[in-house]
Amino acid sequence: MPRETRAERRQRTREELVASAMRLFAERGVASTSVEAIAEAAGYSRGAYHSNFETRDEILDSVVARVVGILEPELLATLRGQGSVLERFAAYIRGFLQYCARRPMETRALIAVIAHRTTAAAPVYDELVRASLSDVVALLEEGQRNGELRPFDPVMMAGIIRRTLDAEGLRVAHGAPVEAVSAELIATFGRATRSAL
Repeated sequence: MPRETRAERRQRTREELVASAMRLFAERGVASTSVEAIAEAAGYSRGAYHSNFETRDEILDSVVARVVGILEPELLATLRGQGSVLERFAAYIRGFLQYCARRPMETRALIAVIAHRTTAAAPVYDELVRASLSDVVALLEEGQRNGELRPFDPVMMAGIIRRTLDAEGLRVAHGAPVEAVSAELIATFGRATRSAL
């Protein structure tokens, strides 16, 4: 078996530290998780942590990137797929909540990072949310243009949808029935956005 190169070893260490942070954030939250705990749970020293991550934000970003890297392509394909705006929107809700049911630890870690950033760096978090919701906003605007959706502020509605999905996704990650939660959210947001015509 070939020996790992220095770069491969560094990459493996970094990945193991991110996995450790993800587990601990899911269990304890971000504020209650120290650098030492992350390193120790991964089997490394504090020095190994600091040689891979210069700031706390860097490991938070890495946890988010790992979760979003799996989830985002699925959700974007749904939003850009076939069907009416309301059908694609329903599929988006269902897809997100099914991910939360399949990957509860990753979901809890992601929501922990979001909750931490909401309080610790609210303006930065709000800007990241706006950027991440551009595809949802585009879908809502499409529905308004074609008359399927009533007039409303699509940016505000997308933010409401995101925050609701985060809260309900956390409940699903803790065992709430995914189909029941999906059905209720699809019905609620359908009534809230559908055109009266």
